[in-house]
Amino acid sequence: MAFPDPTWARVGFIEPPDFHNSGKNIGIVIIDKMKPHHTIRHLGDRIKYVTVQNDLTIKCNNIAFQSSEGEVDEEVGEHGLMTILTLSHEPFSLEGKTHIGLSPAANFIVLDHGAFREGEGERLKYGIDWVLKQPNWNIKIILCTGWHASDNPVLLQKTHKNSTVQALHSAEQRGLMVICSNGNTRLGNIMPPIEYFTVGGFNDRGKAERHLHLPYPDEPFGKNGDGHFRPDILAPRVYLTLPFCESKEREEQVSYYWETSGAATLVTGIAAYLFSKYPELDSTNLRSKLIEYADPIEDYKNNAPRINVGNVIHSLEMQVNLKKANQCLSSVRIAGHDHSIESSDDIERGLALSKLVQQQIVTRQELWKYTEDESDVVRKIAVYALAKPEDECERRLYWKRLSEESEGGVRGWYAHGLLQNANESEVSKWVPFSTDSNWAVRWSVSEYLTRYVEYFPQLEKTHDPDLIQEKASKVLQWLKNPMV
Repeated sequence: MAFPDPTWARVGFIEPPDFHNSGKNIGIVIIDKMKPHHTIRHLGDRIKYVTVQNDLTIKCNNIAFQSSEGEVDEEVGEHGLMTILTLSHEPFSLEGKTHIGLSPAANFIVLDHGAFREGEGERLKYGIDWVLKQPNWNIKIILCTGWHASDNPVLLQKTHKNSTVQALHSAEQRGLMVICSNGNTRLGNIMPPIEYFTVGGFNDRGKAERHLHLPYPDEPFGKNGDGHFRPDILAPRVYLTLPFCESKEREEQVSYYWETSGAATLVTGIAAYLFSKYPELDSTNLRSKLIEYADPIEDYKNNAPRINVGNVIHSLEMQVNLKKANQCLSSVRIAGHDHSIESSDDIERGLALSKLVQQQIVTRQELWKYTEDESDVVRKIAVYALAKPEDECERRLYWKRLSEESEGGVRGWYAHGLLQNANESEVSKWVPFSTDSNWAVRWSVSEYLTRYVEYFPQLEKTHDPDLIQEKASKVLQWLKNPMV
């Protein structure tokens, strides 16, 4: 494909953000790991890398000029680097178009609290509290892409029980804007709390022209464990263009950031730009304006609209009311503590079944019953808890359900279960699913074929929905003519 349009144009800016002023004096905390790289040297002392040790000691390094040589795993920290570059990279030109970070004049604090290890919540709270005490950093935004931490993403729970939510409570109480990604596939059930400005994704095909934009297949949305609809807003999640920064050498001139981590980063850059340009804004009214002046996607069950910063800027400059998009209104918070599996509310049933699964007091026969529940939340939990077919009869039923089930996340768990104990003779069943819109299903097909690399062609996975058919063509053609 041709090089994508610049990200600033794709989110609604009329002109590129000013390299010296966009986000100026605004502090952004990014909860992530990060590796050093020459592409961030221009940030100088405006980027800090804060690490929280197991004994709760804090290290604060200037990472801009740090060498990346000697890294044990060069890919560790690439995610955080791409986040920083999306916000701050220097201008470069592709096919006559200027690409630039959305808030390159901001101050950046990357906070590595040792996620996915015991004690992560305590370390995160300690690190956030330390960062917020630092003078002159003017923290306005916290970007949290992996908010659920070590929680099981399928079993539903109230959001206040999450260690990240507990750790960020003091920051949220101070009025900071916590921006959070909503997740990349429908495999999971848990979604961020209503207090976080939650970002989902859509497929803009790398183009600024809004008539070309489409929903992203398998995009997660729905109610969280508190009964609130998530996400609040959508941003592009494909082909987010950066200076080349990957560890593995490639021929490409650029790198691409993908998925809702990238989408949430775009929204973070927009927020920093607006905070710096309009200092009278606070996190509450900025959040409200971003939703109010966003563009809905027509005929889409996900009622979160697409971000359009141009509309927001126009409303702030002209003080006029534009046509309002459909706002993402939250439902009533579920107040009860004893959730019933017989409840008419699907979130209540999901919470109850999650508790039964955690306590291991639900039979396999009961789980199969819940796989037929009208709620995809409940079905997802049930299929996840079944884990895999336990005999050939169940395996046949798994294949049948995979073909009949309409909800992407539930289908993903059926495919994952079938991947367990799969054998070479099933190839004709697997290959047709190589064009499935669900990432987890295609991933399972790819993993299956990888087991028999000497016998079967391989499926190249792609995050671009428009390339799914093309990437699958080789394996589909092989299935028609396996001797060729």
